[in-house]
Amino acid sequence: MRMRGRPGLRRAGAVLALGAALAACTSTTQGAPRAAPVAPTSAEQAATQALLDLAESGAVHYKGTMSASGSDLEFDLTAVRTGEVRGTLTVDGERADVLVLNDTIYLKGGAEFWDGIGGVGGTGRAEAVAGRWVQTPSGLLGLEFGGIFGPEALSSQLARGAERAGTGPLADAETAKVGSVDAVKLTTEGGTVYLAAEAPHGVLKVEAEKLGRSDTTSARDVVVEVSDASADLTALYADIAKSADALSAPIDVMTTVTEGEHNFDKCGAGSCSIVVRFTNSSKLAVTVSVRGTWQGDGAPLGVCDTKAGPVAPGKQGEARCTLDNQEWKSFYQRANSVAGNHPYSVEWTTLVLADAPDVKALRERATIAPAALSDKAEGSHVVYAIAYGAEKVWKYGVAAGETWQAHAAQQISACLAATGALCDVDLVTGADDAVAAYGLLGKLVASECPTGQWAGCKR
Repeated sequence: MRMRGRPGLRRAGAVLALGAALAACTSTTQGAPRAAPVAPTSAEQAATQALLDLAESGAVHYKGTMSASGSDLEFDLTAVRTGEVRGTLTVDGERADVLVLNDTIYLKGGAEFWDGIGGVGGTGRAEAVAGRWVQTPSGLLGLEFGGIFGPEALSSQLARGAERAGTGPLADAETAKVGSVDAVKLTTEGGTVYLAAEAPHGVLKVEAEKLGRSDTTSARDVVVEVSDASADLTALYADIAKSADALSAPIDVMTTVTEGEHNFDKCGAGSCSIVVRFTNSSKLAVTVSVRGTWQGDGAPLGVCDTKAGPVAPGKQGEARCTLDNQEWKSFYQRANSVAGNHPYSVEWTTLVLADAPDVKALRERATIAPAALSDKAEGSHVVYAIAYGAEKVWKYGVAAGETWQAHAAQQISACLAATGALCDVDLVTGADDAVAAYGLLGKLVASECPTGQWAGCKR
């Protein structure tokens, strides 16, 4: 291996050393060198390389089905290497938006979605949390998104027992279709992996009985189509940051307060209030949200929202939720001008609010410029190239700075089998941030993707 500013394979040093060794001999044997035949890409090599490429991806898009906590789920998600996830999740036919930031899950769904979620459904809170972002512990869904969909985590699970794919040629493997794409079907200890029949043999689909890092937060019976999303990484970070702006006051469904007395107050021509008293029975200070749904004469009048707190543990708090819209004013005027009873009512729920997530790092990632081509040899991440023949690049990759050489070296045999030529690894440049490294990789493959390239290529 060599470390240079640009990929290239000059082997003059090795040739000179060989020549010097021959000159020192006292006798020679005449003969013509013959190149040893290169075995074609094996199924095991293809599986190992494809899963390594998956682990290297800056972002991966997933669409498929699975089961968790006794429910059938559909999902359409994009997971970023730095831990963020966004997309949709459908549980037993009811859909919700998903955001995962800083290892915390946030969901936003309708009342029907929350009615089917244990710990929320049946508690009277489904209507109150409908259409609002909810901070959700992994145990509530029985899912840990990072352990299932993180590119490195998924690759690691599927790569176990890759030798089971077989040492025979990839061309002899079982064929299949993934959508309209020709594929080969390979089995590892971690599951069944469908690779594109054409180079670079990227992962197209995965089937696994179980995915996840623990039994309590694992997915079962996973069937998922896979595609690289690294080419749109900058835009993806910007979209996630924009979505995260709505998480200024997510709901904490696992923390509750004890409701006390309540009463109407100052109900007149302009407005009406419901005053709700509560006790913070948790061990932390809480801020409480109260949303009230009003009716008058059996017809909807509108919704009020308010917040109260923070309230210290064991202390009492009070929230005043006021309705002052035109519907209330019209109802009040009608009640005072039309004879008869004119009942009004309000249904409310007290909900504890979670702290807003820290999105500073996320916003910074959305603005990080690609790393520059330079002679820099160090950094948290490295952009490298695997090259073959006369300075031809087989693929570019991104790896952690301290392990990039060992990481890249694993791919030499796959390059040799694919190209039939000697392959070597070169350092392109070091970067101080993973996002900057992926930005440069995207620029390097924007105009033409090397034959072994999966991550960062638009297909």
